[in-house]
Amino acid sequence: MKMGLMILVAAAGSSVAMGDTVDARYVGIAGGSGASHLRVGSTTFYAGHMVHEFTSGDREGERFSTFCIDLGEYANSSGATYQIVDLADAPAPGVPYGQAVADQINAVVANAVAQGWIDNRLQADTNQVGYLAKMGAIQAAIWEALGGDVKINSSRTSDSLAYYYFQLMGQSFDDSLRVNGLRAMVAPGQQDMLYVVPLPPAAFAGMGLLAGLGGVRVLRRRK
Repeated sequence: MKMGLMILVAAAGSSVAMGDTVDARYVGIAGGSGASHLRVGSTTFYAGHMVHEFTSGDREGERFSTFCIDLGEYANSSGATYQIVDLADAPAPGVPYGQAVADQINAVVANAVAQGWIDNRLQADTNQVGYLAKMGAIQAAIWEALGGDVKINSSRTSDSLAYYYFQLMGQSFDDSLRVNGLRAMVAPGQQDMLYVVPLPPAAFAGMGLLAGLGGVRVLRRRK
């Protein structure tokens, strides 16, 4: 059992156009305390599908899942108004990642889609074999693309996460694959998140599968 875990988390989108905003709040990480563990630098994090909820508009109260693209902030459940931007222009504030990093992140997501772990709206069948570990593996690969000191072989990283990470990033990985409409939702003082434009209402079909998420304590300390 890993101790002293911290959570580095974020969210995904709505059917708004580029340049629009979306109001959302962090609800919890899929699996709660049962989520996969990942060692990044000298800290052990929960890694996986991040669940958020719309707090305004025609989808107020609906939940959606996504992945974190911000190593500089921690989870905040207070909610915020997020701006939709090109992935290359994230984070905000901060030095933009640029197109090369954006392409690496997109390739990770696209290969996870090709594996059937998630769909092209970042949603997933929560009943699939290895769901929590697969989502952790995707998150690990995204943080690695961002330049994070991801330690897959650490004893503090979940074995199941490592297993699926090597499946995702193995010889069959195609770095030319892309997901259309992959963007970022950003807000100062909040984690920045992956966002798919457009994300139609069908993306939220079956979101009842997310019910029953355990509460996860979020430590807001900086490293």
